[in-house]
Amino acid sequence: MTVGQGLRFERLRLACGALLLSVLGSCGGGGGQAAQNGGGGGRSGTGISVGTVTGFGSVLIEDHAYDSAAPRYFNDDDPGTAQPATAVSLGQRLQLLNDHSGSAALIEPDLVGPVQSVSASAASFTVNGLQVRVNSDPAAGPVTFYSGLPGFSGLHVAGMVVEADGAFGVDGRGRPFLQATRIAQLPAGTRAVRLTGLVSGLDSAANSFELDGVRVRLRGKTPIYPAGSTLHDGELVNVWSPDPIRGGAVDAGVVRVRSLLGASGSACIGGLLSSSRSGTTSVAGISIVPATAQAAAQIHALNAGQYVIVQGRVAAGANYVLAYTAHAYSTQPAQVSLRGNITGYVDDGHFLVRGVPVDASGASLGARLGNGVFVQLLGRVDPAAPNTVLASSLRVLAASPQGGTVDLRGRVSQFEAGNGSFVLSWHDDGVTLASMVELAPNAVSSGSGTLADGAYVQVEATQESGILQAYSIGLLPAPEDATGLDSDGRVYGLGATSFQLNGLNIQLNGVVPQGGALSDGARVDVRFARHAAGKYLAQDITVEP
Repeated sequence: MTVGQGLRFERLRLACGALLLSVLGSCGGGGGQAAQNGGGGGRSGTGISVGTVTGFGSVLIEDHAYDSAAPRYFNDDDPGTAQPATAVSLGQRLQLLNDHSGSAALIEPDLVGPVQSVSASAASFTVNGLQVRVNSDPAAGPVTFYSGLPGFSGLHVAGMVVEADGAFGVDGRGRPFLQATRIAQLPAGTRAVRLTGLVSGLDSAANSFELDGVRVRLRGKTPIYPAGSTLHDGELVNVWSPDPIRGGAVDAGVVRVRSLLGASGSACIGGLLSSSRSGTTSVAGISIVPATAQAAAQIHALNAGQYVIVQGRVAAGANYVLAYTAHAYSTQPAQVSLRGNITGYVDDGHFLVRGVPVDASGASLGARLGNGVFVQLLGRVDPAAPNTVLASSLRVLAASPQGGTVDLRGRVSQFEAGNGSFVLSWHDDGVTLASMVELAPNAVSSGSGTLADGAYVQVEATQESGILQAYSIGLLPAPEDATGLDSDGRVYGLGATSFQLNGLNIQLNGVVPQGGALSDGARVDVRFARHAAGKYLAQDITVEP
């Protein structure tokens, strides 16, 4: 997309097989204190971190803060093109890698496809042949977070397509499953699919293998990452295809092996523990070898199927983590930690922080909240509404701190294409403020339109010496009514006259959506006015690409 006269965001090309990104610190549990204490940096060096996103401000993986401004973000859907940092969502599984050339983050959903079956008694469903188990127990791992769904009750087999992230595991009978950390509804017309599982029936002559009962065919130059990987039975892989499964088979667009090939340095891995018949221990499909007798005792005390956190190192050329510590997630369950500016404020029970719906009605304690207000909060996925974070504590800061991550919506002025800078006018609880913005070298845009004077944008940036170093720019439809309400997210419960969005009942009010068809699972940006009885009247609906 275009971002200005003479200014183009760099189309970031990086061989995905060489994404060895920098681990910026260690990982662990502890209730979000890294973010609450202003975390966002960490130690530099080479290494790998794999786990579940449990918060933002910067980005938290298994409750440890990493600098969200540092990496370049990629997705196998378009492996050569950088994604905006805002493509990362709560509950997603993320892989951070670092080599001496810089940092990168791989966004890799485990499953995309139609819901094939739903079992309410087992709290599970099936996608592309793999059983997905939802989790409501904080001691068993990150609780399943829903996007574009009210919760498990919203799942059905009548043409519903979902994207699922989670921890891959194998049960006591040798059957694979995914313990979901995030489930998002996608538009029913979604064609692309993803599969995750253990390779079986590898047929080198036919250039194909089986994954959860689906025959995966490698065509021509189907890339296999990391570069230099070879496939073998029993290996954990993720497959993306732009085309749906037909006749029990699919042509792979990208195959990614869960491997440490080429990696070295510190390692932090979170996921389900499994043990093979040969005695090999693995977490998230990555082999674990104890470095000390103490580490061996810690691993021996854990049980297969437990969600665990392992810290250690990867030796150059090794395809295993040499573990120094290992502990069960249940010893330090991570809370959701959010730190940044409020957007989409409706009331204390309905607002967004870094795109995450929040209910702080029981934690605000008289604090004055509104769009632009900088907050830090701890909470949990709401058991009654698992598409929302229920805040248990909330603190309002007078301003975004030095080095803090900000998320602001406003209008552009004084745009300078040559040096990539502009002034952003935004509202802090109704008061208009202005901030100088400079585009970071790894800045990436999303949305449609042109970055120019008068444009309405959402900026994710780092506050540095009074200047916002922006690394993610979202081009948004300009609001006609500055006093109106707004929210963005995935549609669910679409009917003839209304739909649900972030727990809000939005009346269509005769508005014709712009940018595409309105459907369950579609991402939208909505302007609306307050109405009676918990309902809101749409004024403008933009369907995001």
